[in-house]
Amino acid sequence: MKTCPNGHPVPDNAVFCTTCGARIPTEPPASGQPAQGQPYAYANQQQSPPPGQQYQQPPYQQQYQQQQPPYQQQYQQPPYGYQQAAPPLTGFRGEVRSPGMVIFLSIITCGIYGIIWLYSVSKEMNYVLGYEATKPNYTFFGLLCFIFTFLLWSQVDDALVEIDRRRGIITSKKFLTWILLSILLGIGGFVMMYDVQSRLNALYEGRF
Repeated sequence: MKTCPNGHPVPDNAVFCTTCGARIPTEPPASGQPAQGQPYAYANQQQSPPPGQQYQQPPYQQQYQQQQPPYQQQYQQPPYGYQQAAPPLTGFRGEVRSPGMVIFLSIITCGIYGIIWLYSVSKEMNYVLGYEATKPNYTFFGLLCFIFTFLLWSQVDDALVEIDRRRGIITSKKFLTWILLSILLGIGGFVMMYDVQSRLNALYEGRF
């Protein structure tokens, strides 16, 4: 039991003396203990800086920010629309043929030379590009079902566009033109022969 300033005994939890009404002084808290009504301040708890002073981070936090690993740095994406450069051509050079002679031999052999020619140039374009861009065997499948011939024409057209693109030449596809000329006039195959052999000759001879 404690006493009031006037010496009267009072209970330990009393705030005022029950005899004289004097206020009981509070005892200071023990070291490391928070005062009544105040939160406990931990050692590592950040406290607000005094008014008018700028907050400064502790040294260990500054050192951590300076030593951040590279993978946490901001990633910069390549510019929009960037395209990876296509690999160069293999340098293969096939046989240079006269486009007019290819058409002539196809006519006088009733298309036999044209079949052999289409198979040969399909393989040559695969060698030039370095991968199987066309299916040369479709030449013989076309004898049983003509749709395979049209499929091979489309592959040949795509391969020629890719070859020109790698040479720095922008060309358009001509497959639909060949099909329309075949249906309407029956000369689509001859036009295809002339276009394909002319562009391959320019490649083999180093012309544009």
